[in-house]
Amino acid sequence: MFTRWLVFHVASGQSFFAGAASLIVAVVLSALTTRRPLRIVRNALVFLGGTLVFLSATPLLPWLTLLLVAVSLLWLGGEAARGRLSARLVLGLRGAVVTLWGAALLVECPYHRAPTVPPLGRPILGIIGDSVTAGTNQATVKTWPGLLADRHDVVVHDHSQAGANVASALRQANAVSADERLVLLEIGGNDILGDTTPAKFEAGLAILLATVRQPGRVLVMLELPLPPTYNAYGRIQRLLARRYNVLLVPKRVLLGVLQQQGLTVDSIHLSQVGHQHMANAIWAVLQGAYSN
Repeated sequence: MFTRWLVFHVASGQSFFAGAASLIVAVVLSALTTRRPLRIVRNALVFLGGTLVFLSATPLLPWLTLLLVAVSLLWLGGEAARGRLSARLVLGLRGAVVTLWGAALLVECPYHRAPTVPPLGRPILGIIGDSVTAGTNQATVKTWPGLLADRHDVVVHDHSQAGANVASALRQANAVSADERLVLLEIGGNDILGDTTPAKFEAGLAILLATVRQPGRVLVMLELPLPPTYNAYGRIQRLLARRYNVLLVPKRVLLGVLQQQGLTVDSIHLSQVGHQHMANAIWAVLQGAYSN
């Protein structure tokens, strides 16, 4: 149970907030006392905070990441040499660390809030996706697009294909009709699990979004849960989402289904119960489009 929670906490990016908070608390402890027990606690918090931030694979802008690392290391060096440095310089380093990590938290917060999909009447929903959506050809399993259509009386055009990546999904994008005014993209998992480089991922996703975008159409994309060191893929998703005016759904939504016990057959592909939960999760995001 704890392991499942920890994986979700890290892969959803929530550990970034815990890590940043640990680093800020460490700075506060440094300011309170120089006693050895608290220094040990401070060092433990620094290690814990840095580890949680790293494992979260939070796709901050590269310059911000470098600045956070550089200032944090300067602060640690300043604390180690506090007796040889002016009190004002040490205080300035502490303030810089707290300010920068606080700013990073503010920058990251919006990506963890569910987007607001504007009312569109009763739009036809088009779906571009991979096997998380299309399923694995199990005859007895009804996939979540069909469940969503049945439960909410929504017209759904499911273009998803098992094994799709951002490049091959271009065929799906070309099949989207003009009357599909709401399009959801669940794509990119095979790129991360496969051998797609960040450069190819960016090129493929840019073409895909440019193809499916049209005036009056709302695009919604599921953010990808990222393994450690895969930050570049998340930065690309966020960059292109801003460029093409795509509503980005926090990674915890997809991960919240994949991580629940019994909802997948192999930790990735959904069971029948998993498709039911996925339909509920997607409807919670999209239902605003169908309000009067």
